Amino acid sequence: MLYLDNAATSRFKPQAVVDAINFDLRHSANGGRSGHSDAIEANLKIEACREYLKSALNAKSADVIFTKSCTEALNLALFGLIKGGEKVVTTALDHNSVLRPLFHLKNKNLIFLRVVGLTREHKVDEKELLEAIDQADIIVLTAASNVLGESVNLKEVGEAARNAGAILIVDGAQGVPCANIDFDECNVSMLALAGHKGLHGVQGTGALVKRKDIKLSPLIFGGTGTSSSDVIQPASSPEDFEAGTQFAGGIAALHQGAMWSFSHVDETIKNYLNLTKSTVYNLKNMGLTVYSEQNPYGIVSFNLNDADSAIVAQLLDFAGIAVRSGLHCAPLVHEHLGTTMQGAVRISFGVENTKSDVLRFSSSLEKIIRKFSSRA
Repeated sequence: MLYLDNAATSRFKPQAVVDAINFDLRHSANGGRSGHSDAIEANLKIEACREYLKSALNAKSADVIFTKSCTEALNLALFGLIKGGEKVVTTALDHNSVLRPLFHLKNKNLIFLRVVGLTREHKVDEKELLEAIDQADIIVLTAASNVLGESVNLKEVGEAARNAGAILIVDGAQGVPCANIDFDECNVSMLALAGHKGLHGVQGTGALVKRKDIKLSPLIFGGTGTSSSDVIQPASSPEDFEAGTQFAGGIAALHQGAMWSFSHVDETIKNYLNLTKSTVYNLKNMGLTVYSEQNPYGIVSFNLNDADSAIVAQLLDFAGIAVRSGLHCAPLVHEHLGTTMQGAVRISFGVENTKSDVLRFSSSLEKIIRKFSSRA
């Protein structure tokens, strides 16, 4: 199988990630709970990952709260922060992990929500975004689109948020590490991470990187291993947001994956730029509708005329190529593209993909195009 669905989850895992999971399976212990040496070792690995993420993201003024996904991290950021009456800004580029919580809050009349649109070039309208930020209490946006590979200028947005006295929440699921986010320099208030995508960890891991002065309410209550004599949830971050047993092996694997990913980020970006450039060129030469441009996230979305994207993806699967079709949990992007009914075919490269993979994909797609042409 030629795997081109890395925006859904990365297939490549460094050997150190595999080793971390295997070690945990054979030496399972509840980090932060028991006092024996194995439990202490598990907890030390959790804390090592926490400290590494802070260092890699230049988030010296932050706490790192572990979650089971980027979606959970975003839910904690939003539902833990919003009290009611806030003016919130997001964009049409964003994923449902941002949109659904915000529209839920809007429909409950708890927030005033403004969604900034996209330009004809499928980019966030920067003028509209900066105008909206000037009136906002909270800005929530993606570091990189999972459909188009588009991004915003986070430094510019962060400066605008600073001037407006607004809180900036960033969905880093698709953007970390290739967006090169500097947490402190970009004035990010909270950054949500997915462990299983660009950080090459495993599914079931994520994190919310939160500035220490941001006050949140927990979403989950229960045992934390601290203040156990008290029936009231402790108010010491990050423990107050991590009730229940942590996925110690997954977090240890995330640490290993993150170290590998950040240390290889420059060559990863270079590879993605080359692969997406070649792919966009080939698709356009085939006369297909291409929605993406060259980008450092390895994402290209397209359609074969009016063919159902699911059928094209299925035919590619028959050819041994894994892609994704549909709306990619980003309905406002597809509303903008006019592809709400058709969806789009998305290929997303991983660190192991090469130019030869682009050639194989292009060759297989040309055969599919000929099949459609013969039926016309």
